[in-house]
Amino acid sequence: MSYQPTSSDAAELQEVLTRYVDSRDGYIQASLLVEEPGLVEAFKAIAHRRQDIAKRVAAMIREQGTSADAEGSPEAGVHRWWIRLRDQMTTTESQTILEECLRGEKELARTLSEALEHGHLTDEHQLIIREALAEVDQAIVAFSSAVSHE
Repeated sequence: MSYQPTSSDAAELQEVLTRYVDSRDGYIQASLLVEEPGLVEAFKAIAHRRQDIAKRVAAMIREQGTSADAEGSPEAGVHRWWIRLRDQMTTTESQTILEECLRGEKELARTLSEALEHGHLTDEHQLIIREALAEVDQAIVAFSSAVSHE
C-alpha cells in the first residue's frame, strides 16, 4: 500500500516553500548590504542553494495537483526592510547582518522541524526536508560561531 499525500502534506510543503523563498530573498538582500567579498559570495551561494531547494519543494507541491505559491511572506518583506534600516543605523553592519541571518536560519529550522513533526509528509518528502534541515543546522552553527567571534 503506497502513501497518498494529503492536503496537509501540501500545506506543510507550502509553508516550507514560503520560508525558503523568504530565505533566498533575505540572503540576496544581505549580499547587497555587506562589503566583505567573502560574505558577499557566501550569501549569494546560500541564496542560490535556497532557490534550488525552493524549486524542488514547489515541484513536490505541483506533483500533488496543488499550485505552489512562490511569493514569500509579508513578514519577510518587513524583516528585509528592518535589516536595511538597521544597516543604516549601525557601524557594525556585518555583525548586524550575521545576527539577522542567524535569526532567519533558526526560524527556517523551526519551520522544517514542524513540517517533519506533523507526520503528514510522504517518505520522499521527509527525506528532502531532513536533508534541508541538516543544511540549515550547519548554517546555524556557522553563523553562531561567526556572531560570537565578532
